[in-house]
Amino acid sequence: MHAFTALVRKPGLKFPQALSEHPQKNNIDLAHALRQHEGYVKALQEVGGKVEHLPPKDHLPDATFVEDTAVLLEDKILLCPMKEPSRQEEVESTAAVLKKYRDCVTLDSPATLDGGDVMNTPDAIFVGLSKRTNLRAIQALAKLTSKRVIPVAVTKGLHLKSATTFLGNDLLIIDPSRVDSSNLKQFDWIEVTESESYAANCLAFEDVVLMPAGFSSISDKIRAHGLKPLELEMSEFEKADGSITCLSLIIPRRAAASR
Repeated sequence: MHAFTALVRKPGLKFPQALSEHPQKNNIDLAHALRQHEGYVKALQEVGGKVEHLPPKDHLPDATFVEDTAVLLEDKILLCPMKEPSRQEEVESTAAVLKKYRDCVTLDSPATLDGGDVMNTPDAIFVGLSKRTNLRAIQALAKLTSKRVIPVAVTKGLHLKSATTFLGNDLLIIDPSRVDSSNLKQFDWIEVTESESYAANCLAFEDVVLMPAGFSSISDKIRAHGLKPLELEMSEFEKADGSITCLSLIIPRRAAASR
């Protein structure tokens, strides 16, 4: 029995034109990205996931970053009203698949939300107030869940989860220079420096943590917390302002089996 289902989408032909502020954004290698994506899929399968490939969208440069299109809540899926016009069609294509797992809802304008700004923890949902997600969306999201919804200002970078991710057991990995961390003090931290900031986005499955390769000091800190880092090559996605969590929508087994 699979522990979860992961929805993924391979980078399309226009992936090298993805929205990005990275200095190497003009040097994205599609063939290399496809190989790295295959490695990512293999890792999801290794940790017990059933991988479901969404239909390719070659005309949508950012469509591989499926996390941004939706947020899984306790009993429903929130389809994200994305701010960037070039990405809004991605939500429609993802919704067609998500509807078989749970009922789907959306938010009215002027709310804007990217899934990369939503960090779900057992007791609360932290939502980045960022370039892509506004306060109206955070207020509306709070009405759709029984958990506390807590805004976190993103001071540098694209999304909240570009700066911090939840590893379980009250543990965050975080670059505190990129967010207002005042609402995150109740957690234990694995702190990363500015030069290690890309490693702040990880994806945890019980005791295994998927993380970008090339950050040996961070992987050592993860091991020191009793976790097992699984390092993945992510260079082409980093150039596109994408990270480990961006490449999948994780649907827990109980949710996948409920419809």
